[in-house]
Amino acid sequence: MSETEHGSQAGQAPRGQRFVVLDGLRGIAAFAVIADHVPSDLVRDLIPGRYLAVDFFFVLSGFVLCHAYGARLKSEIRALGFLRLRFIRLYPLYLLALMLGALHVVYLSAAGHVETTFSDLTAMTAISLLFLPVPSGVSGQDLLYPLNPPSWSLFSELIANFAYAALAPWLSFRLLLAVLAVSGVAVLHLIPDEPDLGAGWKVSDIHIGIARAMFGFFAGVAIYRARSVFIVPSVPVWLAVGLLAVILCTPVPDEARRWFDTAACLVFMPLIILMVQNASASGRLAKFASWLGLVSYGVYVLHEPIYFWLRSLSGYFGVSGAFELVDYPLIVGVSALSAWLATRLFDRPLRKYLAKTGKSELT
Repeated sequence: MSETEHGSQAGQAPRGQRFVVLDGLRGIAAFAVIADHVPSDLVRDLIPGRYLAVDFFFVLSGFVLCHAYGARLKSEIRALGFLRLRFIRLYPLYLLALMLGALHVVYLSAAGHVETTFSDLTAMTAISLLFLPVPSGVSGQDLLYPLNPPSWSLFSELIANFAYAALAPWLSFRLLLAVLAVSGVAVLHLIPDEPDLGAGWKVSDIHIGIARAMFGFFAGVAIYRARSVFIVPSVPVWLAVGLLAVILCTPVPDEARRWFDTAACLVFMPLIILMVQNASASGRLAKFASWLGLVSYGVYVLHEPIYFWLRSLSGYFGVSGAFELVDYPLIVGVSALSAWLATRLFDRPLRKYLAKTGKSELT
């Protein structure tokens, strides 16, 4: 997206505007998700709603993409073209994470820790290279993306992206409400079958992930479009961070967990974006928030293969006990550094190349 482009609708921000505080919150959410995959009991107790960060991502994505492309999707960009733009944005770091995951399976197989055949690994890798879920009959696991499980949310979001682009020319407020109603009812309908809403990453619960993504994404679109009707005043940065922290860190009894999570998906996360969309920061705080936004996607998509590798290497060198004592902060630090380097040295160059060859523009 060009930094000089401007929107024209009343009450809407210039398309080149950066929502710096929202960038920072996205980074905080990405680090919270790590706790869902690194088995640190202490950190998990501190962040019991860590998996709800994904619902925050969905709402934020709808808000930001409506900001960047909402007007153009009505006339200039068609659904497949928009999907191509999203692939360009997501694919480089997705590919890097996929390769790290595949190489880790090769290592485990060579070391005799798993019995994955070359043909099975080839099939899983080939399917994943197409950004498609891997059937359980191929992987032998109930995982949509066995080589890098967090990729499930990217797939669900791409479905929501395509639905948005396809509907954009006719997306009246009434139709938008209908989409939200249908996807919201779907989320509510799925409550009784799950202990919490941290689902969507398995083949058997793919429908839950799609429902979460559809509601969250279109809620973000609705929030951005509401900017043409009213402007929400700026709030302090500490309040923006505090609101997200309360949702992710509130301890909830097991019997109430599914209901709290559903409220977070349908109400709390959209409400956070609505309330803090115009929060501002300056100086070092703004720079730090921008950096958090820069590394957020890389942290999210790379952290689990990084954890796989560090756990295996700690076992190889006989330091598993020491690794388990510092696993979460270590993965946070290594993931942040890896995401920063990968974004600068791999993601950006490859995105530019793909955009040039595909005659597309970057987001």
